[in-house]
Amino acid sequence: MFKKLYSKKGQVSMEMGILVASAVAVAAIASYFYVVNVKYSDTHAGETAKRTSEAILNVSKNASESISSITFN
Repeated sequence: MFKKLYSKKGQVSMEMGILVASAVAVAAIASYFYVVNVKYSDTHAGETAKRTSEAILNVSKNASESISSITFN
């Protein structure tokens, strides 16, 4: 197999060049999607945190209001 990858002159064969080029292309595409997802999560993290804290505040408000309506016998 190694005889096929290298010629007698020490040059890398076309198959090895195509393999390296495809690996570089895949890495570039993966890094692009990683950067896009990081940017998206950064811009929407504050909005999500605000909605979550408002939901927790509403639940705690409802729970505290129901405590005052409890009667003891």
